[in-house]
Amino acid sequence: MNIKGLIAGSTLALALGFTANAGTVVDLGGGWQATILSNNTLVDVTVDFVSLEDDVLVIEKFANFLTIDPFTGLPDPVQIAFNQVASDEDTVSTIVIADELIFNNTGIDWTGYLNVLLGSQATFDPVASAGFDVSPFSSLDFLNGNQTAFASGGVVADGDAWTPGAGPGGGELVINIDLSGNNPAKFVLKEIPIPAPGALALLGVAGLIGSRRRRN
Repeated sequence: MNIKGLIAGSTLALALGFTANAGTVVDLGGGWQATILSNNTLVDVTVDFVSLEDDVLVIEKFANFLTIDPFTGLPDPVQIAFNQVASDEDTVSTIVIADELIFNNTGIDWTGYLNVLLGSQATFDPVASAGFDVSPFSSLDFLNGNQTAFASGGVVADGDAWTPGAGPGGGELVINIDLSGNNPAKFVLKEIPIPAPGALALLGVAGLIGSRRRRN
């Protein structure tokens, strides 16, 4: 993966005003299309690799969080809708998030980060995602039937850039999609940075004491 290229490309996109806005549609290949739903967070998705033979689509993602929702006190989220646009035979069932570049320009420090899959057909793969580097967070927990991935145990300070999955051996965050149900398949990836003490309230005590996978 090429985090330097992602940083350079995303920085140039910001400077030139090319970063995707809400409603932007990105053709990913492998039978998938992504639609940016976020209004107040700058988001971009690029394809790193796609192969029907290997049944995989590998993407890189950029997000610049800028604003706080006055009702929740949380940063306005990233929301990306993934929609199947080909037949099952021409659609991959694994989407891999590799390098990411995430900027905290919200005016508050983050002590956690949520990735949530909305839609019954998509789940995270905890085993395949075990090596996903979320530093400076120390742990990555998979909750709610593996539809939530929660990074915690660290701080991304206001003004800092966070690069999950970056660098040699940085690992991948793997999403499995069940294509056997109603077609076309679709799901939404929603990402929310968590400032203390909002993590427990958002996740709920039941989710935290349930079955979980922890990586230190």
